[in-house]
Amino acid sequence: MKRTIFVVALSIAGFIAVWRFEPGPPVQNAAAQAPPAVVAPSTSVPKPTSTAPSAPSTSAGGPTGGTSSSAPPPSSTPDSADATVTTQGTPEWSTYGTVQVQVTFTGSRMAAITLLQAPDGGRALTALPKLQEEAIKAQSAKIDTVTGATETSESYKTSLQAAIDARGNR
Repeated sequence: MKRTIFVVALSIAGFIAVWRFEPGPPVQNAAAQAPPAVVAPSTSVPKPTSTAPSAPSTSAGGPTGGTSSSAPPPSSTPDSADATVTTQGTPEWSTYGTVQVQVTFTGSRMAAITLLQAPDGGRALTALPKLQEEAIKAQSAKIDTVTGATETSESYKTSLQAAIDARGNR
């Protein structure tokens, strides 16, 4: 009987500890933010120095027409049907962490979606790859949320839509 009371008391104490647990603030991975700064300038800086003075004026005309200041410049002129343009979505915060995407367009199609910021754990680890796959298939931000990761899904879709809108402004 004494063991039973002891086991029940410890079980209740353990339950209360788990019930009151609150995870700490999300940790942002600095390495995930480095590629856009490194990749974008390396593709656009050499072009003006290696071409005639008239070429920079045509490639400089594309980014100035856009209103998004956070998006890297396109790697080729936006007038071309097969131009490759990379845009960034807005960072979207949720209870589980910040989500930000970068979308690479080839012509008018989404060729790749890269996560610049993502939550480190939880259901986001399984939800984000599913969301990326569905967005590429749908070629849109109008995709279903992942059950159990609703906040992360909504943050992903909002950031993705911002990146798509930034492409439309170019």
